[in-house]
Amino acid sequence: MDADQPDIGIPPEHEASFKAFKQSTQEKGLLTGHNTLESRDLCDGLSDPTTLLRFLAARQFDPDGALKQFQEACEFREEKHILRLYDLVDIDDFEQARQIYPHWTGRRDKKGLPICMLDVGHLDKDALARWETTRKRSRWIYSQLATVEPPSPDMLQLASVYYDSLARFILPLCSMMTDRPNPSVPVTNAIFVVDASNLGLKQAWGLRFFAQEISWLLSTCYPETIQRVLVCNAPSYYRTVWKYLKGWVDPYTAEKIVVLLEAEVLPTLREYIDDANIPTKFGGKFQYTHGMLPDLDDNIQQFLNSDSSTSLPPGPLKWIRDSDGRRTALAVGSKAGSERSDKIATVDRIGQ
Repeated sequence: MDADQPDIGIPPEHEASFKAFKQSTQEKGLLTGHNTLESRDLCDGLSDPTTLLRFLAARQFDPDGALKQFQEACEFREEKHILRLYDLVDIDDFEQARQIYPHWTGRRDKKGLPICMLDVGHLDKDALARWETTRKRSRWIYSQLATVEPPSPDMLQLASVYYDSLARFILPLCSMMTDRPNPSVPVTNAIFVVDASNLGLKQAWGLRFFAQEISWLLSTCYPETIQRVLVCNAPSYYRTVWKYLKGWVDPYTAEKIVVLLEAEVLPTLREYIDDANIPTKFGGKFQYTHGMLPDLDDNIQQFLNSDSSTSLPPGPLKWIRDSDGRRTALAVGSKAGSERSDKIATVDRIGQ
């Protein structure tokens, strides 16, 4: 490994592939082409070495294939104005997205990976109808001459902003934590826990377009951010349903899905997660409710010096470098057309 290359977990046999991929992205101007990124913004989750490694791993360490996919993701961001939307998105819209996408609980598994939860029972007819309205909406176009009217993003824009919060804020935060087995290597993915207790056959069929759209977005723009998906309390007919759902999901993602019947849930979760971070519904001690804001574990609270609250504020958060060169967590987004820029925490470690 090059002396100036941080330890990001590159397998030794793939170091040459990573070097070739990084060089090609530099030559294409893909590492510095974030026109709407503020000068103080860090590139975590966008074009940092850890993100490049995720794209490379997603293409089985083929530099040409990784370059093509990374280029597609960059073009998507530019066309959809994702970076500017991240700073301007209406906080209520962002929080509405929390209700239908896996969201971080504020807890981590035994390896230090963030735990994201989703109760598919909340993906009901009304929720999917609201999602469908954004799916049919024209994309929001950023203009510096725009009025104070809040953005009205389409489905892919809003979903991308939401998943950016995982890539740009949550994964870097978990990477900074040293209370994990291998603290020198960045955290690049999350463990997803899905409650399928109330999944019906009719509902599963209604989710096909939702599954297709989100699977495309994740596999294209956020590859290798899923470590595994544990589908808990699956009904007896789930395997029949899965035969259909599997065809709507990216095959690499489908390989990471583990379906658990009720008797298998707690023993399996305990292999990955401490009881303190397992929801009480599954036999653990964590008081989790669907759509809740992250309930930070004690070590993260201490790291962020978060004495006044165990949670993070609603809306998108990002990391910036302040005037002293320190890493600062900033709450962004907008409320009633007013752009937010609230400092949440400042830490001394810049990290990778």
